[in-house]
Amino acid sequence: MKPRSFLLTLAAALTLSAASAVPVKLGNVPVTVEPNARLLTLSAAGIRTAFPSAAGRPDAVFLTEDRKVSVAFEWRSSKLAKNEITTLVEQFPSVIRAQVPNVKSLKASLVQVSGTPWAQFVFTTPGQGDELRRELLVTSAGGRMLVLTIAGNVKDYGRNEAVIRALANSVRVN
Repeated sequence: MKPRSFLLTLAAALTLSAASAVPVKLGNVPVTVEPNARLLTLSAAGIRTAFPSAAGRPDAVFLTEDRKVSVAFEWRSSKLAKNEITTLVEQFPSVIRAQVPNVKSLKASLVQVSGTPWAQFVFTTPGQGDELRRELLVTSAGGRMLVLTIAGNVKDYGRNEAVIRALANSVRVN
């Protein structure tokens, strides 16, 4: 995890631009968001540097001004129908526990964002000096799985929560 954080910081320092407050279509991802000036956008080259493996590489990444919390969007090829989101809320926590070592806390719920149902999974794991916080928001877009991942330390997330929640709440699936 530490090398990835370093790469994100390095890539962010080299390839960031300030996000605007107007609605933005995220490339090939069927999503429109309204980022504000307190968020930075990682360029395509920065994403490739921060996520060298094409497997699991997000399609779009925003960072907080302090570069401590990332918000990544990934439109996966995995199939997911809208009527499967509730089942995902019930079944995916066991997958997280099986795949993520040392999960300390895990909360799963169904939330609505701009009228779209999302499965929300918030979990923490031990970290150096502070717990790591991950939030996965998963919905169906075009019959495929759309994943929004919010990642950072618990304290860093707390300091940036208003900006992150504003971005997450602005997401509109096209």
